[in-house]
Amino acid sequence: QGYRRVWAGLRGLTLAFYGGPWDCEPLEVLDLGELVATRAKGRSLVLRLRGREVTLKAESREAQEMWRGFILTMAEMKVPTDLVLLPGHIFQLLEALREERDRRATPGSPEPPPVPSCFFEVTRVEAEQLLERSAGGGNMVLRPGGHGQGVSVTTRQEMNGTVLLKHYKVNRVNQGYVIDVDTPHRCSSLAEVVQYFVESSKGSLRPLHREYSLLLEFVETDGENGEETQGGCEPPPAAPTCQP
Repeated sequence: QGYRRVWAGLRGLTLAFYGGPWDCEPLEVLDLGELVATRAKGRSLVLRLRGREVTLKAESREAQEMWRGFILTMAEMKVPTDLVLLPGHIFQLLEALREERDRRATPGSPEPPPVPSCFFEVTRVEAEQLLERSAGGGNMVLRPGGHGQGVSVTTRQEMNGTVLLKHYKVNRVNQGYVIDVDTPHRCSSLAEVVQYFVESSKGSLRPLHREYSLLLEFVETDGENGEETQGGCEPPPAAPTCQP
């Protein structure tokens, strides 16, 4: 009761939850500027905001600790010193902190287009290895294109016990993308590129997401009497919408 499986994306002080990997309109948006404290509760991470609490349930303790690290890094603009993470994970946090500092240092700069959570900074061979290790979690990733501008799509499927690996070029053209297939298909965003492959394969291709899937529970606290009520996600008053 009160739980929902969602995709999460963190941008600065905005933590957004989506119903699907290419949704443009979030189910709920949290302002981490209102964060008061965080605490671990088993495999859950409890965020105490002004007036309410939000409980995030990750699929592993490592995922929980990663989310705690990213949330606190964005909220406090420094990497927490008490994280129990591998050096590679700490490096990711330092890189995210550097990028956020650069972004905040240039007020008024346009927001870059969102990058799907199935985009990984990997080579062709690394993408193949990633999909092999993540069998069951997804069979498609986006990666930097080895052909200059644009990206590439790597897919991994099994048919009668035989592994089929395929790579597709996605060229950057003006303000959009063109998928290099028999009949070139134009998309306005990388999210549409992902949607094209999912729909064309009738759902047999599933993106492998960088973000960990979370279960979300809201515990709303009445500011006057302290009474708590549990409920599901509701859209924010002015949710962002997809740009044409």
